[in-house]
Amino acid sequence: MIVNRLVAGWVHVAVILGAASLPALAGQSCESTANFGSIYVQSDSDNAVKALPAEALAGKRGKPVRTPETRVMLGNLPAVAQQGTATDPGSPGTCEAQSFGYGLGSYTAARTASGGQKWNASIPQNSTSAAWLYELIQKRAGRQCPKGSRGLDYLEQLANAGAASRSQVGYQPTCTYLDGINTDARPNMERFRIGSYAVIPVSGNTGAVAAIKSQLQAGQAVAFTGLVLCGYALQPAFRFGVIYDTATVPGSGHGQMIVGYDDKVGKSGQRGAFLVQNSFGVGWPPKGLGSAAPPGQAYWSYNSFAVTQSMAAVAYPVSTDLGKLRLRGSVVNATAATVVRAYQWTPRTDDKSVYLIVRLAFSGPVKLNEVWLSQPGSTPLLVKAKYDQYLTTGYVYLKRSDGKSFVSGRYNLTLKTGEEGGTAVTYTGKVKVRKLRKAGVLTPATMQGVDVKGPTGAAVTGN
Repeated sequence: MIVNRLVAGWVHVAVILGAASLPALAGQSCESTANFGSIYVQSDSDNAVKALPAEALAGKRGKPVRTPETRVMLGNLPAVAQQGTATDPGSPGTCEAQSFGYGLGSYTAARTASGGQKWNASIPQNSTSAAWLYELIQKRAGRQCPKGSRGLDYLEQLANAGAASRSQVGYQPTCTYLDGINTDARPNMERFRIGSYAVIPVSGNTGAVAAIKSQLQAGQAVAFTGLVLCGYALQPAFRFGVIYDTATVPGSGHGQMIVGYDDKVGKSGQRGAFLVQNSFGVGWPPKGLGSAAPPGQAYWSYNSFAVTQSMAAVAYPVSTDLGKLRLRGSVVNATAATVVRAYQWTPRTDDKSVYLIVRLAFSGPVKLNEVWLSQPGSTPLLVKAKYDQYLTTGYVYLKRSDGKSFVSGRYNLTLKTGEEGGTAVTYTGKVKVRKLRKAGVLTPATMQGVDVKGPTGAAVTGN
């Protein structure tokens, strides 16, 4: 077991977080005996695609489609799950399977690409099986119940192949049952595929709360993982209906889902909180503690969330509509790859950062490994960004923060895909990018000598 305190600054540390023996927290003790539950490794977040601001994907030219709202509550949520028992919440199973797999996965699969509702996500046949997902991921990693698991593993599975439904494989709070689950493919698993996913770093990220609120405004649910608040399982502390505490259990961890926010809830002078959906059943939090949230949910102050949590993630629905620009595949009968749109975007409040965004759609999931873009001109510069995630519907992008825009024109685009044991495919094509229009700022410049970053946040390589 590796247990380290999380620190700001994105230091590469491995943290095995535990949430399964949470009754030990009931007496407000912050000494954890839990050695399992959630496995969070800093490099997972570092190497994953970072979520674009929601407004970068909204509207004809990437402009916000509405003004910020003071209150957002998502609808068509998967039902509050009961992991563990009322006297032993959280054990066994894993909170990551519940939050990233069942919670975020079920919610996203029930949405159309335009944000509409495909089915009622609250009923068993329309939501993923956390038990099946948990056992599948554990077998792949060579672990057994009650050991913990990684949140992003569930999103990778959903982006690749989907999952069994809750009606096909239910949950029972015993390791004997979970270890014995048959993880063979089940009928109609593809119903629960997601188009892609991206992460929002929380630890050390001063913009995390605003970024998550922006995603919620766009209709996106947000799964997250981080340290466990003291007493959280059986005696969470509420003031004015909201959790304000920041004391955490050393070496602990728990995955949950954000399903809304309210800027007006809570104590005067300290108003504003996320609405968090937990996996301890509708009997949590216990009655009489003063929670202002519905059963199975709790309001967390923005500060309590920001200083105790590590990473959040959003997911994007699969789109049935392919883009008009078809990319050429290097293999006959390769999965169709198209470009939906390519454009430059800059935040209204930031005159330094510019994004070159390419929205993609495939006819099925592919493991996208690398993205190459060649700048137009007599001396084109080729840059490579690492990706390494499954994608059916999603985006790739480059970012520069020097106050300059990207050159307009026709870029050569190359996508390299493949997976272990599979066939590697290279897709090529040209995408047209228009000049960025923002009065008085952001003159175009080449990518030569500029610190351009790819979708994981790492600097791209080029020649």
